Amino acid sequence: MERRGARGLVAGLRGHEIIEIGAPEWERLRTYIQADLVGVVVAAVWMAALWAGVRREGWLLAIAALLLTLAAFLLRAIHLIHRHRRFAAVVVFALANWIVAVAVTSAVPFALGTLALAVLLPVLVAVQHMNHERLSAMLGATMLVGAALVVVGSVTPGVGLERLMPKSVTDALAIAFIPFITILVSLAAWQNHGMLVARTEALRESRARLVAAADRERCQIERNLHEGAQQRLAAAAEQAREARRLLDDDPERAGPLLARLSDDLQEASAELRGLAHGIYPPQLGQYGLETALRAAAQHAPIPATVHASGIGRYPPEIEINIYFCLLEALRNAVKHAGERATVVITLQDRNGLSFDFRDTGAGCDPRLLHTGAGMINMTDRLGAIGGTLTVDTRPGGGLRLHGHLPRSVLESAGVERSSQECGSALRDALHTVWHLIARLYTTLQRSTHPHPHQYIVTGLLAIMGVALGAGAVAAAVYAGAHRIWLLALAGGCGLVTALAVAALRVVRRHRIEHAIGLSAAITWCYALTLTAMVPAALPYATLVSVSPVLLSVAFLPRRRFKVVMACTVAVAVAVTLAGRLSPGIGLTPAWPVTAVVAALVLLALTRASYLAWHNHVMLVARAEALQESRARLVAAADRERRQIERNLHDGAQQRLVAAAVQSRVAQRLIDGDPGQAVPVLAQLSSDLSEAQAELRDLAHGIYPPQLAESGLEAALRAATRHSPLPTEIRAAGLGRYPPEIEINVYFCLLEALQNASKHAGEQATVTIDLHERDGLCFDFADTGIGCHPGLIPTGHGITNMYDRVGAIGGTLTIETSPGAGLRLHGCVPAAAYRP
Repeated sequence: MERRGARGLVAGLRGHEIIEIGAPEWERLRTYIQADLVGVVVAAVWMAALWAGVRREGWLLAIAALLLTLAAFLLRAIHLIHRHRRFAAVVVFALANWIVAVAVTSAVPFALGTLALAVLLPVLVAVQHMNHERLSAMLGATMLVGAALVVVGSVTPGVGLERLMPKSVTDALAIAFIPFITILVSLAAWQNHGMLVARTEALRESRARLVAAADRERCQIERNLHEGAQQRLAAAAEQAREARRLLDDDPERAGPLLARLSDDLQEASAELRGLAHGIYPPQLGQYGLETALRAAAQHAPIPATVHASGIGRYPPEIEINIYFCLLEALRNAVKHAGERATVVITLQDRNGLSFDFRDTGAGCDPRLLHTGAGMINMTDRLGAIGGTLTVDTRPGGGLRLHGHLPRSVLESAGVERSSQECGSALRDALHTVWHLIARLYTTLQRSTHPHPHQYIVTGLLAIMGVALGAGAVAAAVYAGAHRIWLLALAGGCGLVTALAVAALRVVRRHRIEHAIGLSAAITWCYALTLTAMVPAALPYATLVSVSPVLLSVAFLPRRRFKVVMACTVAVAVAVTLAGRLSPGIGLTPAWPVTAVVAALVLLALTRASYLAWHNHVMLVARAEALQESRARLVAAADRERRQIERNLHDGAQQRLVAAAVQSRVAQRLIDGDPGQAVPVLAQLSSDLSEAQAELRDLAHGIYPPQLAESGLEAALRAATRHSPLPTEIRAAGLGRYPPEIEINVYFCLLEALQNASKHAGEQATVTIDLHERDGLCFDFADTGIGCHPGLIPTGHGITNMYDRVGAIGGTLTIETSPGAGLRLHGCVPAAAYRP
């Protein structure tokens, strides 16, 4: 399915085949690079037109050729995305932008104003596609390239384009491309903002689906046990009793009955073994992922092969989730790919654990994948352990799944790096560069807290410092030169200082949205005024003008963020017009002015990079709690799978094997010594009764039948009858609720009851109060010994309760102190279960 060469590039440009269920980051990245590609091609055509119609200079063709080289890099990046290599695509995109920026600035120094923003573009794109380590390395590279760009733009004379061409042409170039790059910066910020919201929502929905899937699985296992093994055991127990009766009345009929009983017990044992293996395959725990997948492929009704490269053993939570993800894919292929389809599964450990699943079946319309429960389950499972899943399909072209767990996920799970990755020394060096710069910057702003108030205050103080310094210099020079524009400059600087002081007072009192808006307005006015007075400061002003949109990514709602984006582009146009058309106040770009502008550009680039870094931190941190909750839910479900499999194997399954042996022994004894068969049949009946009881208790623990039949109150009353602590249940106005609500509240309260039995003390009593008040609410209180509130977050039981209630849109609060017992209050709002 993977196209190569020119056809592969064209397929990547079409943008309709690669799909990432739940969060289409691949499509966003490809669309963004396509937009950059369009701008590069337009710039190359413009240069060629200037060469053909204005002045036939070789350097114009050289710049056009360089831009076309950049276009080739961008095509390569799109092709890498098509091959599921997102990190490599971002690196190629960054290298192309940086090389062209430095080369063009060396030829045309006045392009520094445009290309300073272009240097920042790749890291803004990388924010949502890289981990901390790689992003910090890219930020270090950004700062080094930015410093090189500033030096080149300040020192090199260039080719003299401004002398060779009319000023109107160079002005048009700047006025066209600075706003265009600003639009790309704003779009990158918009994508980060959208991803911040979308990823949080996707994780929340995924967590709810995981809980619902686990509860459906519970219900299915309980149903399989009830309708299968339990019914067989009941029939077998009846046959054993009938054999015992026939032993006295008609021994000849007892023998054939015991033969049938032995066969039935063997079938029941095989059924239990198949159910246990379906819950948790024994090969997975004993031999690992590759062996378990080969065993599953051997039993598939369509030809399936497994290839593995560099695969070892991984933590259980990783192996079980990848196994069931690929097992789900295999089942889907059996259902939908067609009888003649074949399947190839490839596992490899290269910069992380990856797998490819390919079938040669009928394929489907990519839009249908979003509605498939199987695909969503696979995405949830893989996402819960920090991986990604992408799908490539089309009608008649089969289907390809590509899953990847980054190296950072494996290392955090305890998997050691098998070999040193290519380029790790360079990455570590760039990582160090960025952290040194970031440490210096945080020292200057006296805070590392990512809250925007600190950024706003720091920015306003910087503006005040520049305004006060410029105003003092202007006033001092005016005292000797008596030029009116110096007096106007001093007055303007005083006004900016007063506005900044007023803004600082407002920032400390108002909401964050107001603070960001006020800070943005002052920042934009400052950038515009500075550029109008000192046109050489245009490169610095362009970077300053995009700071508000970068600051707003994590803190503004969608509508207000759109306003900030529009204002940013408008300010970019105004700043460019001022920088290219304003005569300024007469400060010529001598070396002191050039040095100051270069230092300010580096400072602004550092600030913008730091904002991008903290956007990444916020993007990760906001989703991290839900991600951890999702991982805990999957891990808990898989632990429960293993426990059920172990209980079946060590309990009822062993009793069934023993019962089958006893039935054969009794059959032989009936033929030779019927008297000796009596105690054997008695023991057989006893074993079957105990196996029945074990299966019944196991099934009830998996999914209590009272919950589905009679509701939450009845199920809780049945559970409290077995509690060692006196428990009172109060229910007022309680009705029936959707199954996912009832089962999660039930297991939350059951977990609380078990915790009280373990920790509250023998003399404690428990009260559970259920009531309807704008939703389903519950209060759990015990009169036990309580505990220190600081110990609550470390308890697995409490964490499980938080996860369960949070997954259905509810909230849970806990009150406790030593000697004062414990109280839980949970509430699931009506909006969570009413359409």
